[in-house]
Amino acid sequence: MTSAPMPEDASTSALPPLPMAGASPGEIRAALYPQYRDEFDRAYRAALDGAGRSMDLSGVLAVLESWRLRSWVTRDPAQHRHVIRRAAELLTGVMPPEDEPVEVTESRF
Repeated sequence: MTSAPMPEDASTSALPPLPMAGASPGEIRAALYPQYRDEFDRAYRAALDGAGRSMDLSGVLAVLESWRLRSWVTRDPAQHRHVIRRAAELLTGVMPPEDEPVEVTESRF
């Protein structure tokens, strides 16, 4: 497996190690929290469909790398929330409401 070990705590103990470069689609998907897996599936299938039409795998590889990195970024939910809230503030000039779900904040950009 091409993964890096992570310290386990209550929020990450159910997830496998984080995927390293060159990880398989299954390894990347498994490393995501369940709430991100449907979105991963849609993006991956769309990229595969596009590759079937264009005969070019670069879109598939870009999707996999994007989601591999996302598995790292989202592994610590509190830090992920902080980063997303700060990015929204930098982009809009306004900090999102404290009780706004991170998925709503992310959808703004």
